[in-house]
Amino acid sequence: MKKSFLLSVCLGLGIAHTGWAGGLPKQSVQALMKALQDTSVEVRTGAAQALSEVPDAAEQAVKPLETALVASADAAEQDVLVKALVLANDSATPKRLSEALVNPQFTWGSGAKAKAVDVIGKIGQKKMVKWLTDIVAGEQEPAVRAAAARALGAIGAPPKKEKKDQ
Repeated sequence: MKKSFLLSVCLGLGIAHTGWAGGLPKQSVQALMKALQDTSVEVRTGAAQALSEVPDAAEQAVKPLETALVASADAAEQDVLVKALVLANDSATPKRLSEALVNPQFTWGSGAKAKAVDVIGKIGQKKMVKWLTDIVAGEQEPAVRAAAARALGAIGAPPKKEKKDQ
């Protein structure tokens, strides 16, 4: 409880000093990246939430966010990590995550593989179609196959047209 309170206070001070729109000071971003490794899921989720709301901070924290996603076994934490990674929109993330998915040296948290596929589909777009198709056809884990199928649907769907007022 103390750690999450302290994180909130630190973030509050950073927000008051710089404002969200202007980004966070480098020291605050570094503190958030370190907080992604905390033993408390509450602290890790709070750090990921903060990064998911500040695009330039998320961009600086891509690799720690990816590492946190691989290790996460908490669904709420995973959702916020996905949001931050999609916001960061790093073009190398799909390749790194897809390689990690097939690397037996990585220990994935429960549900994290499917969330990684969500990120790959949202950021990788068309260049990941073959990889996603292979996952749908051959992955053992149903949740991962389902995530790949959803990603393919999102990639192949026609762009939504905006409705014009008459």
